[in-house]
Amino acid sequence: MRRVVVVGLGPAGLWSAISARVADSSAEVVVLSDEKYLTYSRCGLPFVIGGEIGSFEELVITSIDKLKSLRIQVFLESRVVDVDGDEVVYEHRGELHRIKFSSLVLATGSKPFIPPIPGIDAGGVYSLRTINDGVAISKASMKARRALVIGAGAIGLEVAEALAERGLEVTVAEIMPRVLPAILDGDMARILSQAIRSSGVNLMLNSRVEEIIGNPTVSSAVVGEVEVPCDLVVVATGVRPNVDLARKVGVSIGATGGIETDEFMRTSIEGIYAAGDCAETKHLVTGRPFTPFLGSVAYRQGKVAGANAAGSSLRFAGSLGSTVLRVFGFEVGFTGLTCEQAKGEGIRTVVGKVKWLTKAEYYPGAREIVVKLVFRADDGKLIGGQIVGGEAVAQRINLLAAAIACGMDAESIASIDTCYSPPVADAIEPITRAAEIALRKLRK
Repeated sequence: MRRVVVVGLGPAGLWSAISARVADSSAEVVVLSDEKYLTYSRCGLPFVIGGEIGSFEELVITSIDKLKSLRIQVFLESRVVDVDGDEVVYEHRGELHRIKFSSLVLATGSKPFIPPIPGIDAGGVYSLRTINDGVAISKASMKARRALVIGAGAIGLEVAEALAERGLEVTVAEIMPRVLPAILDGDMARILSQAIRSSGVNLMLNSRVEEIIGNPTVSSAVVGEVEVPCDLVVVATGVRPNVDLARKVGVSIGATGGIETDEFMRTSIEGIYAAGDCAETKHLVTGRPFTPFLGSVAYRQGKVAGANAAGSSLRFAGSLGSTVLRVFGFEVGFTGLTCEQAKGEGIRTVVGKVKWLTKAEYYPGAREIVVKLVFRADDGKLIGGQIVGGEAVAQRINLLAAAIACGMDAESIASIDTCYSPPVADAIEPITRAAEIALRKLRK
């Protein structure tokens, strides 16, 4: 009998196990996880801290009963320490155990990147990756008055808003010259920066945290040349692939630091697959490997890895890094490449950008939306999109992602047959309008 062993129970691990079961109903499917919780949404952690979601337990998206009904065996608080031939060695409650496998899926996720800032080990300094982290930050915020968030990526901004909602004075320090530097160009980021500052959050861009002061508990931090009082610090400086086990196993690690995989999610060792934050994938515009660190990508990769570990031949073509979030009254979306990223790849670009409304201008509740489309100058094909608006961003980003994947150019996007109804959408769709602007530039 085939036995598929999955290491990790995030979205990639969960869907690897489910897909393995679907692909081979007779296989034995075993999942080993070092956490005490079943699969939960890490992306939801800031919203529990901010009070929009009632408890961390609500983030758990499966149950033992559901997994048992699928005949998936789960061992929680079981840390895999090695792979010896065709056996996984794991530790549970101080004892070592072994389990044989026919195929193995590494879904070990990622871990927070903690920069080497003097004093970062002081009490009151946290990162946010697990439910336990969220609980600790929530408890600390009840006694804190001033918070410093290091990093203005998605998690950093969501945590900053959550802490502000709890009544704390919040400072966000970002070493880059703009917020969300991985997904927004400067012109689009400025829209969000204005909203952040208008909310009362102290936003410090181009600002490196030089030192955290506190013995034993944080009392302030030196940001640039300014001392910022704070009794709570959240480090949100991104994550790195968790490849400690992969290195022990001996699979190839790629240039991005993730596990090298092919379109079948196979690693360099036969019978071993990888999925989720620990794995590299191909960028659908550049063709280069990258690590998206997105739950949506982990889910899709897990489906492919698990099915193939159980004998199927599914493919994962790659990703565009499509992202959406809601912070400080705005929805922000991205897919493909920014102008800055395209320049780094040596791609000449033409941009179409428009400010519009999400409904007919006379209809109550219409919100502003700014759409920026990035086209390749050589052939006019869409290679990226950024949207910042009050509503209706996610599905527009999905549309742009589909357009990129299908190789659509400015002319074909400008000709999309869009829908209209005053309370739902304007007669002029901002995406097609932005494409029209770019098309005129391309034809010059």
